[in-house]
Amino acid sequence: MQVRQATIDDTQKIVRLHTARVPIWQRLNALSQVENLPYEDLTIYERWLHGGAWMSLETGAIWLSHLLSGSGFAYVLEDKERILAYAEAFINRELTPMGAHLHLANWLVAEESSDDDRLALADAILRDARGPGRLSVDYPAYDQDLATAYRKYFGTAEAFRLTRYALHAQIGQSFYKSQDFDKVDASMIEDWALAVGRLTSPRALWEAEWIEHWSGIPQIIERAKHRQYVNASGHEALVCFHQQLYNERNADVYCWSPRNLSTQLLVAIRDMGHRLGFRTLTLALPDFSAKLLPADTAADPNEQVIATAKV
Repeated sequence: MQVRQATIDDTQKIVRLHTARVPIWQRLNALSQVENLPYEDLTIYERWLHGGAWMSLETGAIWLSHLLSGSGFAYVLEDKERILAYAEAFINRELTPMGAHLHLANWLVAEESSDDDRLALADAILRDARGPGRLSVDYPAYDQDLATAYRKYFGTAEAFRLTRYALHAQIGQSFYKSQDFDKVDASMIEDWALAVGRLTSPRALWEAEWIEHWSGIPQIIERAKHRQYVNASGHEALVCFHQQLYNERNADVYCWSPRNLSTQLLVAIRDMGHRLGFRTLTLALPDFSAKLLPADTAADPNEQVIATAKV
């Protein structure tokens, strides 16, 4: 048994590990009815809808190649040429109090793996976290099994929670400047916060959301994505509006900035969303930023937890 960085040759085995968690493969037919069918009969996009890049060999290879180019870490736990676990992590240099840390963005372990297997994988990740001195993880608040695993293997403790809020896009009475922005160098967000949408870490979301990987899959890129540089009364930010999968008038919003959310930036985001043609914007925010929202904002009851550990 060994823990090592993944290679492109591991792609098929990593895909097999992920797809083994999907009990039923389905798609909508021409009558918009759900039908069950074999994995082999699904298109790449239909597989993608079951869980993202690791649902197919083709998209998994694209994503792993991106990670191996220096964007992140990809760990595998291998035992007799079989992969029993996979994990992804990203180095972040973030606005205080988080500061520098290694964020664990993906942790998947086969059910038959032993406690020693999981400890070996955790030890490898913790070794890489010693450079920045801190590890962070994220998980849904309802997933107590995952929360318990992170506490056991990494010693994490809850740092803060985020809630998703849906609010109307609307014309605002504020002064700001914005322009399309498609540069992707991650050094631009060093020491910045993920002021809106911090369901994971700033670097993890940058690599997955800001950078476009799927130009060869038309159904994915049909969802509009607008990347903007904005300066709202001196508050600069990079803002991404990503059209939601099943509602073309709604958008998920992500915002990287050297400051946390301000009233001026919030007004600018709502105004930009309106001008881009969206009706409703979904923003994931911690409590201290959510205080800026209007009273009639709708909150999702499912929270996201960010937990940390010093190493």
